Amino acid sequence: MNRIEVLVKDKTNLIIGLSGILILILSSLLVYISPDFSDDVALTQRPVLLLVAILVGSGTVYLVTILKIHRIRLTNKQLIWIIAVGVVLRILTLFSVPILEDDYFRYLWDGAVTANGGNPYEYSPKEIIEGKDVPPELSLLVEESGDIVHKINHPDLRTIYPPLAQAFFALSHWVQPWSLIPWKVILIILDLATLSLILKALGILKLPNSYLMIYWWNPLLLKEIFNSCHLDLLVFPFVLSSLITAAQNKRIRSMLSLIIGVGIKLWPAFLLPIILRPLIYNPKKLLGTLAVTALCLGALFLPIYSTGLDQTSGFIAYGKSWQNNDSIFRIITFISGQGLNLLGYESFIKYKVARVITLAIIGIWIVYLTISRNAAKRDFFEKCLLIVAFIFLVIPTQFPWYYTWILPFLVVKPRFSLLFLTVLLPLYYLRYYFEPRGEIGLFTNVIVWVEFVPVWLLLLWEWRKGHGLVLARRA
Repeated sequence: MNRIEVLVKDKTNLIIGLSGILILILSSLLVYISPDFSDDVALTQRPVLLLVAILVGSGTVYLVTILKIHRIRLTNKQLIWIIAVGVVLRILTLFSVPILEDDYFRYLWDGAVTANGGNPYEYSPKEIIEGKDVPPELSLLVEESGDIVHKINHPDLRTIYPPLAQAFFALSHWVQPWSLIPWKVILIILDLATLSLILKALGILKLPNSYLMIYWWNPLLLKEIFNSCHLDLLVFPFVLSSLITAAQNKRIRSMLSLIIGVGIKLWPAFLLPIILRPLIYNPKKLLGTLAVTALCLGALFLPIYSTGLDQTSGFIAYGKSWQNNDSIFRIITFISGQGLNLLGYESFIKYKVARVITLAIIGIWIVYLTISRNAAKRDFFEKCLLIVAFIFLVIPTQFPWYYTWILPFLVVKPRFSLLFLTVLLPLYYLRYYFEPRGEIGLFTNVIVWVEFVPVWLLLLWEWRKGHGLVLARRA
């Protein structure tokens, strides 16, 4: 090893050593303050500003570290340190109190219903609590659950989570009823599978193993998945497996993995055209694959169809009315309202029109990426990144945990603009500071734009420079 290599190694050791310790300290502080966010503490008394400061600080350390070492191939000892720090960060959150999130109450309830042989799509929690024409075993579950069923958000709606997600909820309930610990352990197991697949993808594509940090140390991933317990991580191993096998021309395995992903969360369905694109010149094989995929998905979602898709369905309600922390969608809604006024229509339908326009824009973007040339295996990851990032930036609900969808793709195709969201998205939690103080307008009219406008400007700069892959131009 020459002198330059020694200096680079020493510098890398210093950077990852200090940044790892800083992120561990900040994450420990997050765990320490998490009990202050329990349900019995009033919103005005919760340390929201400290939470945001911790997350922004962690995100800044994370981003600076990636910028410093992103092109370096780590030694085995350095890689072990990075993985070990990530493992400790996850273990730290095992016994933390979920902060400013309550979706997990629905997971625990759905898991109980499914584990006991019920159809979670048949009744809303409100119907079961009121006991109106529901099976007696569900009424017994209400008693067993204690306060859990009463804390479910939107209790008048039936569940929105797809069938294979329900299987994971049921598994958690089977291990230990009404507890978050087995659920967090399931998330960690799937996360380790994701880690393994990321390392495999980096090896196949001959990319620096330091890119692993983009996923493994991401502070928003740690907060949104392992503290707040969101299910989104369950999709990652299956989507990554689909892309890896697609790059290896293993179409059947690729499609099966993607179907499983859709059965957990719906958004992987948008990646279907990219997976099928190599079959575009083989119509017979393409139609056959589409037919099998449609049959599999139809069978998978049968429990949902069988209970009906009316106004009490979470899927219908989400598609029609969910809107929070949105930016581009709000602009589309404003333009829709102005257009409707000019045409003499009632402006109250602007939200429906905006949703149709947004879906059409997403469709056009996917078609454009699909028909453009595939030059290398890495293109599967880049195109999927561009699809998922675009969807996140234009949909009506830009929650921080939705951002985690992008991370497995950023590992292969890192973009500074999208990585910068790790620093900015924690500002979303300022909503819980301003809203109980009657100042929600400050959040919706100022903070939301602070979250996203810098990212738009960076994306524009990357496009103008013609090298969107700021971090990986020659990796």
